[in-house]
Amino acid sequence: MATYTLYGDVTERSAASWALVMRAKHQRAAIVPETASLSLLLASRSGHERGPYLRTPEGFVLAGGHEVLAWLEQVHPHPALLPPTPVRRTCARMLEDWIDLWLPSWPRRSWASVDRLGRHLETSRFLLGASPTRADFQLAAWLETEVLVRDDVRARTAREAPKLLALGEDLLSERESVDCASDVDDTIPISLLGVLEDIALDYHGYLIANQRALKDERDTVTLDLGLGPRPFPVQRVCERRRVEIGRSLAALEPAARRSVARVLEPVGAWHALTLPPVLDEVDPSDPRSL
Repeated sequence: MATYTLYGDVTERSAASWALVMRAKHQRAAIVPETASLSLLLASRSGHERGPYLRTPEGFVLAGGHEVLAWLEQVHPHPALLPPTPVRRTCARMLEDWIDLWLPSWPRRSWASVDRLGRHLETSRFLLGASPTRADFQLAAWLETEVLVRDDVRARTAREAPKLLALGEDLLSERESVDCASDVDDTIPISLLGVLEDIALDYHGYLIANQRALKDERDTVTLDLGLGPRPFPVQRVCERRRVEIGRSLAALEPAARRSVARVLEPVGAWHALTLPPVLDEVDPSDPRSL
């Protein structure tokens, strides 16, 4: 079997999520620390100034956390880590973006959501039920590299959300049976609805304001998410990822689109995804898009 090379530190979130996903997909990856001299070479070959980087067996160098995971899913579709059905696939993509772009950025607002995630996993095992998706691997990578590294936080998590402590181990133990392609039932666990409400309240509220700010060419938005009004930076990457989901919804057959709306509208997670895009494309030279 051909071997990939992952240049980076697997105690860092993006590299850890890549390593977990590649293991689930039965792809070998040699881990090589990213030195300063290597970084210059890898940056020039990938077009990204920051790592981690993934060198393919053919010699191509890739970077960009979400983009690499999407590329791996396309090149190695089996076992599948995204559900094929519209409701579950949309929810999986929403969870990915929330975990990747929101939870690590606003940790003081995250505790209630983390506790709710723990309670949800107690009943469903994984985010969308019996089979893990890419979002589960991203959640485990965030927990292991940025949340559970402090003894006091680990103790709190063990007390308030103990299921989260075992998520990484559960994912590794499932590596032989992971395959979302077999999930033909397009339903989600009832306990996930509360998590989706959290996403709609905080992250989708930001997405709506972020879309308006980009349209008006502003650099910040002001939101009150329960801690008083505060400025948030405008993020082009958040708009781009929102539009990706919106375009996938627009491409669905009408009946499938209505099925997704019936799940997301009641929890407030539909409107943000259906706003018109305000970016034709993302400028990689703009630091807000990285």
